[in-house]
Amino acid sequence: MAKVNAGDIDVAEVHDSFTSAEVINYEDLGFCRKGEGGKFIADGQTYVGGKIPVNVDGGLLAKGHPVGATGASHIISIAKQLRNEGGSNPVPNARLGLAHNIGGIGMYSVCTILSAR
Repeated sequence: MAKVNAGDIDVAEVHDSFTSAEVINYEDLGFCRKGEGGKFIADGQTYVGGKIPVNVDGGLLAKGHPVGATGASHIISIAKQLRNEGGSNPVPNARLGLAHNIGGIGMYSVCTILSAR
């Protein structure tokens, strides 16, 4: 609906309640090919300076996994990056961000695209 693809995203917050979920989400969102999520992380592609910096604020576990507030937390993190307020892990020149959230024990998924343009 936003008319963007995975290659257009400069920074992302991905639902990472479990390590396996994070890897699967990278693949499902198109950041890497199916079956290559683990290598994608091992190669540093999800770090600042990599292909797509993801969860540069530490992810859900660094926030205590605030169930019910997860989506809002992701939106805030992406908005800060797009406003050049990324704190200790800024993503330089980020213009397009993705916030991804899963809830209801995997019953729904929401992706929000934010733009600094």
